[in-house]
Amino acid sequence: MDALYQEKILAFAKATRGQTPLPAPTHAALVLNPTCGDQVDLKLQIEHDVILDASAEIRGCALCEAGAGLFLSISKTLQVSQLESTRNALALWLAGDDTADVSEDMRVFEPVRAIKNRHKCITLAFEASAKAVSSD
Repeated sequence: MDALYQEKILAFAKATRGQTPLPAPTHAALVLNPTCGDQVDLKLQIEHDVILDASAEIRGCALCEAGAGLFLSISKTLQVSQLESTRNALALWLAGDDTADVSEDMRVFEPVRAIKNRHKCITLAFEASAKAVSSD
C-alpha cells in the first residue's frame, strides 16, 4: 500500500485540498463512485472550446484527490475535444495498455495499475469533465 502513496501522488492530492471553487463556471458536473463513495464536484471555465480554468471539490480517498489534482494540472492545456481521448488513454493505460498515449504525470500512477478497483478513483475527475461538457 505504501507504493500507492508516493510523493508525487500525494502532491497531486494536496493540490486539490482547500481549493476555492470557480465563482462563475461555464460548465460543471458532480460525479460519484458508488463503489466507494468518492465524489468529485468539478467546475470548468471554458471559452472558445479551450479550458481556461478548473476547480474540483473532492470528498474521497487520496487517490481520488490525486486523480483530480492530475486533471487540474493538465486541464489548462486541453481543448474540450481532447477531454474524452485523454480520459480514455488514462483508463486504457491503467488497465495495462502500454501503447496508450499518456503523459509522464499520468505515469506516476504506475503502482495503481495492478489494483483495478482503484482505477475509477483516479479517473473520476476526468469522467466529471466529460459529463460537464456533454450538456453542450
